Amino acid sequence: MQHVEGKVAFITGGASGIGFAMARVFLKAGMKVVVADNSQANIDDAALQLSGDNREYMFVRLDVTDRAAFAAAADAAEARFGKVHVLCNNAGVGMAELMSQADYSDWDTMMGINVGGVINGVVTMLPRIRSHGEGGHIVNTSSMAGIIPLPDAGGIYSASKFAVRGLSESLRLSLVPDRIGVSTLFPGLTRSRILDRARELVATADTEVDPMTANFAVALRHAMDPMDLAGAVLDAIRKNEAYIIGHPEFREEMQDLHDELMAAIRDDLPMDPRRVEFEAGRRQGIAEIKAAMKSW
Repeated sequence: MQHVEGKVAFITGGASGIGFAMARVFLKAGMKVVVADNSQANIDDAALQLSGDNREYMFVRLDVTDRAAFAAAADAAEARFGKVHVLCNNAGVGMAELMSQADYSDWDTMMGINVGGVINGVVTMLPRIRSHGEGGHIVNTSSMAGIIPLPDAGGIYSASKFAVRGLSESLRLSLVPDRIGVSTLFPGLTRSRILDRARELVATADTEVDPMTANFAVALRHAMDPMDLAGAVLDAIRKNEAYIIGHPEFREEMQDLHDELMAAIRDDLPMDPRRVEFEAGRRQGIAEIKAAMKSW
């Protein structure tokens, strides 16, 4: 989507942090924006910040785990703007019980929002984007924790964000015939409200907080301005880039992970030529799908 002016974006988790920064950057680029958020306080704050702005936007209260509500929000967006071109599945939560001690409810909450919310967004909005035939783009917010796994305190979060990464990469290949691009956003430390609970725990805890939670709460003082990251998101939409990684401090760790994976490949096990032939065909098919994107 090289030309975004006049296009309509629907952003979940859109009234604070990275989501609200996306909204502001998109509006500046001439887009129309639907800001969807589950927090009325965040919506009120965002509305106050945008008061007096004569560009086209609307707010909608949305719990991304509520499929009926998602459909109603999509209906409201189309009633206001006619169609949606860009979907940003950005809503998420960042705190959970230690992975080693979590119960079903801890897993269900994190997966329901961070993964289920993305699925609900895709299932609800993709047919609507496809139906107008003008192409479009989907941005799914993962995390650097969806590339570099976190230990116990962040383990469930990492699991959810790895899932978003896999979903997005397969979806990107699947939507080439529809000329709908897909990008995955991998934020590192960025100023947002996703770790408000961590800050509250550190400030009010009567007992010792786990070191990772405490360290995150402190490190957020030096986090990236979400407006910088939102600018990178807009660039990725225009260029149909697969990955949005705005935190170069992870470069060495990503390289180490790549090297570790490559070193784990066993060359001493039997390799049937027919299996090799099958995988070569699969690989060629994916290469052809990716090549088709370059003609857009």
